Amino acid sequence: MNNPVKIVLSGIGNRALPKDPERSNWLGWVELIKRSPNFELAGAHDPNPEARQRLSSRGYLPPDRTFQDLGQMLQEVDADAMLVVNPAEYHGATIKQAIDRDLHLLVEKPLDNNLAEAGKLVALAKKKGLLLAVTQNWRTKDVGRLLRQAIQEGMLGRVGHIFFRYVRDRENPNYPPYIFAEEFPLLYAMGIHHLDLFRYILADEYVSVSGQTFKPSWSLYQWDTGLNLFFRTQKNVAIIYTGTISSQNRVIPQESLVVEGEKGTLFNESQWLEPPLWFFPKGKNEKIDLTQEVADRSVAGQYDISDHFLLDNFYNSLAKQEQPVCSGRDAWQSLAALEASRRACEQNKIVFLKDVS
Repeated sequence: MNNPVKIVLSGIGNRALPKDPERSNWLGWVELIKRSPNFELAGAHDPNPEARQRLSSRGYLPPDRTFQDLGQMLQEVDADAMLVVNPAEYHGATIKQAIDRDLHLLVEKPLDNNLAEAGKLVALAKKKGLLLAVTQNWRTKDVGRLLRQAIQEGMLGRVGHIFFRYVRDRENPNYPPYIFAEEFPLLYAMGIHHLDLFRYILADEYVSVSGQTFKPSWSLYQWDTGLNLFFRTQKNVAIIYTGTISSQNRVIPQESLVVEGEKGTLFNESQWLEPPLWFFPKGKNEKIDLTQEVADRSVAGQYDISDHFLLDNFYNSLAKQEQPVCSGRDAWQSLAALEASRRACEQNKIVFLKDVS
């Protein structure tokens, strides 16, 4: 593939084009595409006229290359691929239209909130010989990459268990109303990152999960905002996952990850999986920063690093037959873990992944 990939965008929200670039935690997909010699932004779709105007006023596309209607864009714009960045509830229909137009796909997590529909999309893309990749960017931040490397290269020896804690204040009355109506909001907003990360760093699959949900009396959400989950994996690793989006503080780091192995402990405490990543060797009063050579440890920098990696990987998967960091089928496995977790909480029993489809 000698020419740049002509890519269209569905969804011009904050992940695609930050409303306030000076305060954003990332450059955004539009800017990364502009900076890449491997891609040409050919068109963009969003029903919101303000979003389309923001894109054109900043000089990324002329107004006649921004579209209110997805079907019109797909009909009028010559493209090779689509980047899907619209809300998850629209992913299924958007992906289906793109596949019908023989476009390769890079999709923001989650692939689809509906497990069965996600499976159909994966099968359809495979049948048509199209690449379907998903942006699971906790994998491609430096901490995610080095966690996997340390575990897979044997630094920990056999892994015994993982403890993960997430505390976040997401009780913001200024959020749009639909936010507070989301089902299992922690699981689908952030659990998709975390449960996918555990699969990735362990190179392992879940066998079973049990769990409960909860929320405090002051919560603005219709559904429970907290989770306690317990997983077993095929390699007999125990994973304890607990979190809430109803925390009343903004001081304690949101994420705390402890991975225990027979040779020591890996530890990260952060907002959004940024460095440092510490290794504590067994029996020694020392700690080693596995991210000591990482220059940019900021939240924004780590998002940009991970997104840039994913964009390059998508191009290389098309041009050089490189394996995608997260294929559609791989993403489906993480969605199955979410579905099993939901059933476990709703049914108050152990759910086996083999029973989820």
